[in-house]
Amino acid sequence: MVRIGAVDIGTNSVRLLVADVDEKERLKTAHRMGEISRLGEGLDRTGVIDEAAAARTLDCLERFVHEAEYSGASQIRVAGTNAFRVARNGREVADRYAQRIGYPVDILTGEEEARLVFLAVMSGLSATHGRSVVVDIGGGSTEIICGEGEKGTQLISLELGCVRLTERLVRGDPPALEELEQIRSHVREIFAEKLEAFDGDRIDRAVGVGGTVTAFGALDLGLTKYDPSRIENHLLSRERITSIEKHLCSIPLDQRRDLAGVSRGRADIIPAGAVILSEFVKRFPVSGVYVSTRGLRYGLVLSEARKVWRAQGEPVGN
Repeated sequence: MVRIGAVDIGTNSVRLLVADVDEKERLKTAHRMGEISRLGEGLDRTGVIDEAAAARTLDCLERFVHEAEYSGASQIRVAGTNAFRVARNGREVADRYAQRIGYPVDILTGEEEARLVFLAVMSGLSATHGRSVVVDIGGGSTEIICGEGEKGTQLISLELGCVRLTERLVRGDPPALEELEQIRSHVREIFAEKLEAFDGDRIDRAVGVGGTVTAFGALDLGLTKYDPSRIENHLLSRERITSIEKHLCSIPLDQRRDLAGVSRGRADIIPAGAVILSEFVKRFPVSGVYVSTRGLRYGLVLSEARKVWRAQGEPVGN
């Protein structure tokens, strides 16, 4: 058994996982945390990571790394995603963070992020036979991966993120119908252009991950308090996705903030995420979307555990 820590620095939130992993890659969560820092605030407009946003995120990152160390993690992996990839000062900010926390901050490519997300999501499913499609709706990008078992065979990272679309297209509260239609048209255009090669006819299941999807799960179950154990592997039907999307897009920000699963730092951007999820199920002919709470941080932990076991000469996997 090895204890691994991982921190995922996203465009909207920072997430920590500390978990124990055995040589068969069975994972047991020891500690997990998440916090909204909105690193990508203003990035779509300026092309750079804002200093105030960088400072907020660094404060959160330092606390999470200390938490991982205190929890006894023998290895700690820190990775950044879309905001670091697209910002002109992304590498500079990552290097500054690394100097402060004492660990490298890897800037993942879109493909690396997608592969790790697929690995993470598949590790949490009770059955992985057949062909799966996974969607990870993030603050700066959306990853879509198709594959068999734990191996993603088709994967893409799209410049469709909740923060990005909200800052670019939304002014009203709640968003005006015209604004929502602009988001919808843009998502459809990107899907039509980028997903043409994806085979949607042989999909056995669809799985969603990220704050938008987990919020949908909490709302569908009628939870009064967010509970990841309740929503893991919950099936969101196509009809409920459409219904929840309409509701979230029609109520003002102060009401969205009071909903279980919709954190105060996500309430302003969740209408954009809702549209992405709704368009995703229109693109792939599935009965619904299974909810996963195992995002990128789980993939980071599993990939680090593999390195440890291989270095010790142990066989890994099932």
